[in-house]
Amino acid sequence: MTTKNTDLIQQSDKTFILNLTLKLADIAHTEEHVLKEVQTDFETKGFRKGKAPLDVVKSNISETKLIEEVLTHLVSDEYQKKITEHNLHPIVQPQVKVLNPPITLDKDWQIEITGCELPELTLDSKYEAEVKKINAGKEDDNEKLNLTIEAIVKHSTVTIPEILIAADMDNKLGQLVDQTQQAGITVDAYLKSRKQTLEEYKTSLKGQIKNEWITNLAIDKIAKDHKIEVSQKEVDELVAKNPALGKNLNMVYYLLTQQKVFDYLKKL
Repeated sequence: MTTKNTDLIQQSDKTFILNLTLKLADIAHTEEHVLKEVQTDFETKGFRKGKAPLDVVKSNISETKLIEEVLTHLVSDEYQKKITEHNLHPIVQPQVKVLNPPITLDKDWQIEITGCELPELTLDSKYEAEVKKINAGKEDDNEKLNLTIEAIVKHSTVTIPEILIAADMDNKLGQLVDQTQQAGITVDAYLKSRKQTLEEYKTSLKGQIKNEWITNLAIDKIAKDHKIEVSQKEVDELVAKNPALGKNLNMVYYLLTQQKVFDYLKKL
């Protein structure tokens, strides 16, 4: 299902598209603002630092760079206004597309921004019966955990937005590049050792990303449904044992919630 109003399209997978018209007057105002920012540290022959006229500053900046800065400022400001106006809660860096290229400083800009909110997952209660069977029939904790995750994924229904998958894909491919460089090998050599092409690796990675999101969303739903909560004391105790975790408290809450949910599932 897709809903639409004058400037917002919302899709059933929680993807949203904002259509903006950036007016020439606003572009000119933002251009002046950008030039004044540059002017502060600008030095050139005949003028002291920060004292050069704006037209001189402008003549020393490439038009492409100036347009990029104006676009970044304007889109960022308008995006924040729109997500507040429409009560949106984006969870991924938005994609920005210019609909009326080429983009110049002498006309309005038509901009399309695509983002997404947290997907909504439904979980069939049949998963509980399956988890009970796993608990009764298996002894190994790791095997129980893996089968339990498979069960909750199987009984979950959700569509993961493509923009979310693409963002995670980019992050994981970036990590792969860093890891192979540190190991002194190329990505091609690594994939060859796995007997995979890049496309095969991406396909496998896409499935992995989807399962990770489904698992995480299911864990969050189980926690909410059964009022499984993490206390500040529990967070403080974990951070005290692992100070590095203090840099990402959201991760701490997630790790503790995950553990509590799996402890709950073990007792079914």
